[in-house]
Amino acid sequence: MPRRGEERPDERAAVRLHGRLAARWARQTVERLRRERGGINAINVFPVADGDTGSNLYLTVRSAYRAVEELEGPATLPQVVAAMAEGALRGARGNSGLILSVALRGVADSLKGIDVPDASDFAAALALAAARAREAVETPVDGTMVTVLDAMSEEARIRAEAGDDLVSLVAAVRDRSREALRETTGQLPVLRENRVVDAGSSGIVELFDLLHLTVTGMDPTDRSQEAPAPAADGVQEAEPRGLAAVAGLLRGASAPDPATGLELVAHLGERRDRSRQLRRALAKAGGTSIVVSWPMAHVHTAEGGGADEAAALLAVLDSHDVLDLRVEDLATVHGPVPGDEADDGEEAPPARVIALADGPGLLLSLALGGALAMRSDGHPDDAALAAAVRERAADAEGACFVLPDSSEAHRALAESLAPRPTRSRRGRASGPRRLQPRLIRTRDAASVLAAVAVFDGHADADDLLEDMAAAASGTRSGSIVLAAAAQAAGPLMYSLGDPLTLIDGRVRAVGADPAGSALDLVHRLLGAGGELVTLIAGAEVPADLGAALCARIEEAHPHAEVVLVDGGQRSSWMAVGVE
Repeated sequence: MPRRGEERPDERAAVRLHGRLAARWARQTVERLRRERGGINAINVFPVADGDTGSNLYLTVRSAYRAVEELEGPATLPQVVAAMAEGALRGARGNSGLILSVALRGVADSLKGIDVPDASDFAAALALAAARAREAVETPVDGTMVTVLDAMSEEARIRAEAGDDLVSLVAAVRDRSREALRETTGQLPVLRENRVVDAGSSGIVELFDLLHLTVTGMDPTDRSQEAPAPAADGVQEAEPRGLAAVAGLLRGASAPDPATGLELVAHLGERRDRSRQLRRALAKAGGTSIVVSWPMAHVHTAEGGGADEAAALLAVLDSHDVLDLRVEDLATVHGPVPGDEADDGEEAPPARVIALADGPGLLLSLALGGALAMRSDGHPDDAALAAAVRERAADAEGACFVLPDSSEAHRALAESLAPRPTRSRRGRASGPRRLQPRLIRTRDAASVLAAVAVFDGHADADDLLEDMAAAASGTRSGSIVLAAAAQAAGPLMYSLGDPLTLIDGRVRAVGADPAGSALDLVHRLLGAGGELVTLIAGAEVPADLGAALCARIEEAHPHAEVVLVDGGQRSSWMAVGVE
């Protein structure tokens, strides 16, 4: 104990950043961004004014913390940060969320093997985070997250070279981050016009404010007051006031025009990292807001772009084997955040539907319908597919529905999605109880499309289950496949390449040409009635042939509406559904 008149040592100088503090910070980031996302959304004007940056950052850090929850036993700092990076990448939403996941990956790679970093280690981690974030963006722009990360990294380098301890360095970087955030208004014209700071950068500053609190025990919103020094295993938690609520006011500026276009987020199956090549190819295809962190890619169509422009971007993405795809209409008014319980308890979390498909056109059609579209033929076996679906289903907070595109996939998923306990790293059940995914008996592409067509994420879950199941079961379907081998015995004999008509998985007829077989199949299915015919053209169907078939069906059945989907599947030459 120091004597009277002696200087009391600064206990915070002995604080060490370790796994337990990092896990606490990860948990607190979720609550912080849950509270502050509305203020961040309100100032979101770049790269598009779609008002979702705060929500995207919140969903990303929520996924990051879930990965930390899955760690077992006492976790080291490298384990916690690596789990956060992996979880953030898996659940990244929007370009802001993907950039954040890239930055976390840089921190994780830099701190690999370092259980307790010093100031130099921390500065090196920030440097790699900033460099990775800038590299991931095809066209970095000053006044954005990459600018603020650069400023924070440079401040950390200067402080580390000056010999500052970790606490002093973190405090200095925190101050510089706030200055850099204010500077974004003058660096980017759209921010200056609307008199706001950059939304994504404000999220970064929020998170670093919270890290400052975690490491130092100080309330980051009140520099005149200090919280008690942290105990050996952690810090006193405080209730900070949100930066976005103060700095993120429009202050009377006119609201920006709403964004238009489509946002695509894809998970790629190619193992080799071709980020640079993909970014260039997406830009050449007309993409904007391009961020790639292998194996995740984020891109917008140009303003006003629709399904055709999205298809062109998807073709580029699919050259690297798209495994799953989400599409969001940027003009859509954003509703409740998925997985969020409303503060008054009146809003239920939106439902999610996971739809399987085996062609890029089908993926796009399903994703445009609001589904998370997953590639059923992109995994080595049924077990791997089931594991991937289970992982995506685990991210859903509300009701989750799974639509297999074959009887084989249904059998594999029925076992995989059976209830199983979820334990946290402390052995307790992790988070709120999650609803069990509901598997709907969709047997082919046509019934999957029919079910997604009636999907409404805000409908009552039981009503939604009934509606999608009814739509799937009410669809009569069949397909035309080209024989992979000759069949010389049995009631139906055919040669290699002959068109076969399949209904309920059984060969019902052998035709002379695929187009004629498809037309006969439509006639057969419409024999029992129907008002809507969906033709799903496979990868080998010429574009003009699909349109010609539609014309012939409309002529023969004027009461029926005909829809042509360029599915691109290889499992069939053409699939047909009648409702």
